[in-house]
Amino acid sequence: MDKFKSIMRILAWVVVIGLPLYFLVATWGTKFGLVSLKFGFGKMVYGWGAKVMIGSAVIGLIALIASVLKPRKGVLVAALALLIPVAALLYAGSIKKSAEGLPFIHDVSTDAVDPPMFTQAILSQRGEGTNPVNYVGKKDPRGKELVSVLQASGYPDIKSQTFSAPRSEVARAARDVLVSLYGHAENDDAGAGETLVQGTHMTFWFGFKDDVIIRVRDNGQGGSVVDMRSLSRVGGSDIGANAARIRKLQAALDKKVD
Repeated sequence: MDKFKSIMRILAWVVVIGLPLYFLVATWGTKFGLVSLKFGFGKMVYGWGAKVMIGSAVIGLIALIASVLKPRKGVLVAALALLIPVAALLYAGSIKKSAEGLPFIHDVSTDAVDPPMFTQAILSQRGEGTNPVNYVGKKDPRGKELVSVLQASGYPDIKSQTFSAPRSEVARAARDVLVSLYGHAENDDAGAGETLVQGTHMTFWFGFKDDVIIRVRDNGQGGSVVDMRSLSRVGGSDIGANAARIRKLQAALDKKVD
């Protein structure tokens, strides 16, 4: 029995140290190019993640039961070995539940009829294998419904903004917002009465890149109309990230202009 308890303590330490390390390799390894997206996200997280967490929880439970038998030893590490994977499973379950109630899309625009279109400055960075940049007529990755229809149903609050301030002022504020959030911005005077400001957001964990464009147009009365679009480079569903990003940008622009 003592030998079994000793083995379980060792395995508990493997879970406590190894499980967080496993997901750090999957997330930051992908972000910094140590492993491919297909392996880090596709295999380590999406393919094997649940199995690794369940297996770790089983080890933690057995280790906890063994640790409370006399003589008691290693209760804390065994409890952590159970708590960590259970917490991870609950977190993964909450993400899955949230995703089920959101549109299965990765492209969100405040103007579904005439969406802002990315210029070569961004298109040249996207590369092959990325999600298509067209919006009008685009269907969800499952090929069932129009993205515009799903967006209108799931995110009815995503609308154009209007400002009484002139286009030059609003465009300058939009650029400042993108620079403050993403560290850079691309300006493009698209023509008379229109200015485009573009940037790219990189997620903290996997380093997923989502391209953002803000279009500022004269409204014909001395003010401005602002439309935004956020498009993920890879992936099927963004789990609401692009809509949330537009809301954040709109709130920041409101504050900046006012």
